[in-house]
Amino acid sequence: MDGARHVALGPGLRLVQLRVAPADVVVLRGILAGYDGLASVHGDETGIVALLATDGTIDELDEIVLDLAPGF
Repeated sequence: MDGARHVALGPGLRLVQLRVAPADVVVLRGILAGYDGLASVHGDETGIVALLATDGTIDELDEIVLDLAPGF
């Protein structure tokens, strides 16, 4: 994973942007789907991924992304 960046979209909503290998977009989407309601995952064959999370889930999302980073 390359250079995660946070953007506040409005009250209570955060966007985390990062880059993974294009083949890993589906893998990341599958892993995060196992965490019900954690984030909405949007990505395509470019490897750029947008994760939408709330203020209430952003800390957990950050922790999970950091834990996954060495494998991507």
